[in-house]
Order: sequence, then C-alpha cells, then structure tokens
Amino acid sequence: MKNEINKIKYFLKNKASTLCEKLENNVIANTGIPCTIIFGPVPSRRLGLSLGVNNMRCKICTYDCIYCQVGRTTCCSTCCEPCLSPYELFCFVKKKLQKLEAKEIKVDYISFVPNGEPTIDKSLGKNIHILREFGYKIAVFTNSSLLWNDNVKENLLFADYISVKVDSVNDKTWQIINRPHTRLNLDIILKGIIDFAKIYNGKLTTETMLVKNINDNIQEIEQVGNFLKKFRSDKSYFTIPTRPPTESFATAPDRKTLDQLSDYIEKNIPNSETLFSPESNSFYAAGEIEDEILGITRVHPMREESLLKLIKDMGGNKETLLQMIIHNQLQKIFYQDKFFYSTKDNN
Repeated sequence: MKNEINKIKYFLKNKASTLCEKLENNVIANTGIPCTIIFGPVPSRRLGLSLGVNNMRCKICTYDCIYCQVGRTTCCSTCCEPCLSPYELFCFVKKKLQKLEAKEIKVDYISFVPNGEPTIDKSLGKNIHILREFGYKIAVFTNSSLLWNDNVKENLLFADYISVKVDSVNDKTWQIINRPHTRLNLDIILKGIIDFAKIYNGKLTTETMLVKNINDNIQEIEQVGNFLKKFRSDKSYFTIPTRPPTESFATAPDRKTLDQLSDYIEKNIPNSETLFSPESNSFYAAGEIEDEILGITRVHPMREESLLKLIKDMGGNKETLLQMIIHNQLQKIFYQDKFFYSTKDNN
C-alpha cells in the first residue's frame, strides 16, 4: 500500500513539474522579448555584476531628468499601476539565470534599474519577494519621488539595497534638473526619504548627479550634505553624466570644478564617495546576440568599445552591429569624444 502511495505521489509531482514548465515556456513565448526585460549582467561600481530588471513596458517616470541616459519620458505619471506580473518576471529571471549558470557567469545582485521609475510598479514588493527564491540579493534604484507613499515604502522594505536620488534640495534647481510631475512637492519627497530611512533595515545609499552650471557649486553641495546628515545612510555617491544625456547641455562639470567639489565632499560629507569615471567594459550575456544588446542598451547606452567586446565574446562581429543599425534597432551617438549606442526607441 505504501509503495502504491509513493508511486502516485511521484506521478503527481512529475505531472505538476511538466505543467509548470509548459506554463513558463508559454509565458516567455507570449510576452515580447524577455531580454528587454531581464538584461546583462552589467558591471556596477557599487554592486559588482548586476542582473538588470526593466519592469517598465515603456518609459513611465515621475521625472523627465535633463541628464537621463535613456531619453525623454514618454509618460510622466505619479500613479502606481501594475506592470509585469510577479509570475512573468519569475519565469524570465529563472530562464536567464539558467543560461548564465550554464556559462559559469556569477551574479552578485538582481537589480531593478528600468528605463523609468521602478516604484510606479504596484507589484514591486511581490516581485522582489518572489525573486528571493533564487538566493540573490535584490537592489532597487529609485528617484525617491514616491517615497511619501506608504505603499511604496512598504514595497521597498523587501529589498536588500536601496539607492535614493537627491540631486538637489533647492526647489528651483530640482525643477531644472529633474523636471518633475506637476503634482510632486520637493519638501514632501525629502520628508519621505527621512521617514523611509527610519524603518528600512537594508543597505541604504544616496546618489547625487552633478550637472555643469546647475548644481555643481559649493552652496548646492553644502545644502545636500546638510540634508544627508538628517538620516542614516551607508554611503552617499556623487556622480556625473558619463553617457549621452537627454539634453545636450546636461554635461559633466569641468575638471577644476570636480576637483574642488571632490575636496569639499570628502571633508564635509560623511560616508561619501565620488564616482567620476566610466564603469568597466566587462558586460556579460547569455542569449541571442541581438536580444541581449537591445535589453542592455534600452536602459544602459554602451560605449562602442564595450559593445564590440560583448559582440565578439558572444561569437558575433562588426557586421552584427551594422545590421542592427541598418534595421533601426540601434542608434549611434557621439558624446564626449566617444561613440555610444542605444536602442532606437530610447528618445
């Protein structure tokens, strides 16, 4: 009798496994190009090798930042709405991780860093929770604009690493750099950051983008520094535009200014770090060449040398890149004496 029960259990287990596999394959086959949703891993100066999650179906954001590397915001909104379902996302990540493991590529983080604002996704908390099954740490990069919303705070509590944006605490400067949705209020956003820091137990960092002739002065940095001292954070990063921005005037400060600001930041802002150089060229991929390139460049425009290296590592050549340009999949941009490539629909 016991043997018969075990046989039935074994049969049902196999049946369920087969059914789940079919369902996963159907989800992947019927939802666009998975590699535009899960991309990389890409090199991160903060997280090591980061497997990216683009949970925005188009560029939905609360801001239209002048320095954004993925172009103008196509839908400026403050309304939280569902994007990808948790099960869809689970299937995509599982498939990608299997391919990476087969190539012995190790991932340090799974990161929500989409071509929009990730906290707009009402399912973000569920997505983070279900991805924990894979055993990797989860990071979310947010522009902070919805941290006054209790539901958004609750969703982010599931992540191991949160990066919040603080480009300026001066309303006029904030309006110029971030071009926020008209319903947003800077004072409420800043209070939301402080309140979130009180309840979050993971690694919390801040990021401030320095833009030439806008917030690249001691007064602005002093104000940001004073605000950062009001809450607990593990690290405060100060960065500059290193890839083609939405607006051509949104460029990095000159070297003399950067040296002055670096000196001030180091001496006056605790746990701070300046990131003024480009990231590594070592991108990784484990799918079809064209799909992988589209997935990365939709969120992360690539320098020409980085892209050619990735194509070569995946068994392609310069003809692969040429064909993608001919078919209007990629666009070539000249910025700061270098060529970059991004997906055609980024702007």
